[in-house]
Amino acid sequence: MTVRTTAAFSREVGYGVQHVPGHFITEPQLVSSGHAFDYELLLRDIESQVITFNKRGSNFNLDNVSDFTLVVTQFRPLSGSSYLPTPSRILKKNAVINVVNRDQKCFKWAVLSCLYPANDHPYRVSNYTRYQDALNFDGIDFPVQTKQIAKFEKQNPTISVSVISPDDSDKGFCVEYLSPERHRQHHVNLLLISNSETSHYVHIRNFSRLLGDRTKAKAESFVCNSCLNVFTQKRVLDDHIPRCLVHHPQQVRYPDPAKPDECKLTFKDHHKEHPQKFYLVCDFECFLTPPPTPEQEPDLNAKSCIVDEHLVSGFCCYRVTSLPPYQTPPTVYSGPDVMTRFYEHVMTESKIINEIMFTQVPLSPMSDDDRRCHRAAKTCVNCGCYFTRQNYKVYHHDHVTGEYFFCSVQQL
Repeated sequence: MTVRTTAAFSREVGYGVQHVPGHFITEPQLVSSGHAFDYELLLRDIESQVITFNKRGSNFNLDNVSDFTLVVTQFRPLSGSSYLPTPSRILKKNAVINVVNRDQKCFKWAVLSCLYPANDHPYRVSNYTRYQDALNFDGIDFPVQTKQIAKFEKQNPTISVSVISPDDSDKGFCVEYLSPERHRQHHVNLLLISNSETSHYVHIRNFSRLLGDRTKAKAESFVCNSCLNVFTQKRVLDDHIPRCLVHHPQQVRYPDPAKPDECKLTFKDHHKEHPQKFYLVCDFECFLTPPPTPEQEPDLNAKSCIVDEHLVSGFCCYRVTSLPPYQTPPTVYSGPDVMTRFYEHVMTESKIINEIMFTQVPLSPMSDDDRRCHRAAKTCVNCGCYFTRQNYKVYHHDHVTGEYFFCSVQQL
């Protein structure tokens, strides 16, 4: 459940009062018989967004709330439930065991079909009922959601579980849960298949067959659970895994060729095109001096040796700004403790510049030409976007001098 709010804001400018709308949407809340709607959380969320809007919008004041819409969406958590037939493209690979259960415990039967493989009719629940007490499901609800698998692993310290799901859009697979426990005695790979009504866990008994179309090799392959890449040798996979686990589970997805705009790399960080008000330019001077005589004989087999060392003798630092009141002559120093003096100077400059930038000067009175250009503008001068209700027109001005620059886009 979320709330969409439209509010009216205003502020005084040089030529009168400016009015702009503000649109907000709160973070979704899960509401059920055991979870009531948190009104205090709703108020804190809206207040936080209004404060953020106020900071970006240069001291706007909230006048009134014109629209307040409560959006209720039915939530179906991702979990395994009752039986679903295996999709045909996966069935023909003979890579999974799909236990035909009539209850909500497909996760349990899928795990047991891996731990206690049946010789005949592995899809029958009767092959695994004798082992169902071997697993600890205390405090775990059925059907099992993927977020509960970590708790299952904690309660069953010899078992680790990883879950992937089919991606029907490109006939690939997505990682739903990657176990952080890599070295346990038993590892279970599960496939979570689903339709519009339910989902179902299936045991992957042969990962190589399931992802066999990702390689041209005819022999058995080895699959990385994190990125789902396929390797022809286990040694290569073992070398790959420590580097791969540095990153989150991922898969490669290329842009849609039918959408040319997605296939072109364009510059989007237009807010970084604005010139900096202040920056420091620094230069150091050094002497080349011979290194101290080593106590031991030099290593004749070494591929490199120290000929001279750079010793800092002085620095010059210049504050660059286009604002005449804050321009200063370069600071030059030569003597002992050069780096200490340089650090102290930079920190002093940082403090002075922060005090200047902290003062937010409001928009100064605009000229007739500036007001005429602002009213006539249809696109942002900075990024070229058209002004809409989501990208509305604002007065972009210098917060240090109050000078009007141009009309810019403010995104909601």
